[in-house]
Amino acid sequence: MSSKNQYIRPSRPEDWEPYRDTIEALYKENKLKDVMDTMEATYAFKATTRQYKIKIKEWGLDDKYIKTGEYLGILKVKRRREREDPNRDTVFWLRGKQVDPASITRFETRATKRGLIKATDTLSDKASLGDDLQYMTPTEDYDEDITSYDDYYSAYETRGQPSSSAYQYSNDR
Repeated sequence: MSSKNQYIRPSRPEDWEPYRDTIEALYKENKLKDVMDTMEATYAFKATTRQYKIKIKEWGLDDKYIKTGEYLGILKVKRRREREDPNRDTVFWLRGKQVDPASITRFETRATKRGLIKATDTLSDKASLGDDLQYMTPTEDYDEDITSYDDYYSAYETRGQPSSSAYQYSNDR
């Protein structure tokens, strides 16, 4: 498009509504920059990054990435469980998706380097646990291919009681 006037520039909330489903679908699979580029190229819809971020939060789509407070909650549980039993592994689920242990380790390393947390910090005063966080202790026959909490829970229910299951669910906050 050659002229700025040919773009749709949303200035009112109702300007977004015809594009909401498209933006939501694109955002689930793409980064915000890619969504913005696609909306501009395909639909001539041009909004600022700030406008998109406000709408994404308003529409409840801002759960794509793990936030600092959520990582702190995960670390709080992880460290407590490691103090109780250093040999116990813990698998975390946030908003129904398994949290990659490598991303937890990366966050912990970055947060320690930046002084956000200390290596010995229990995080009891810095983190609270939301209802979206679940965790469990896997046993020997834990299936690492299960990536959603719903799949995990289905496997847990089909295997019977927690004592005979590979999926020992914990919600001890």
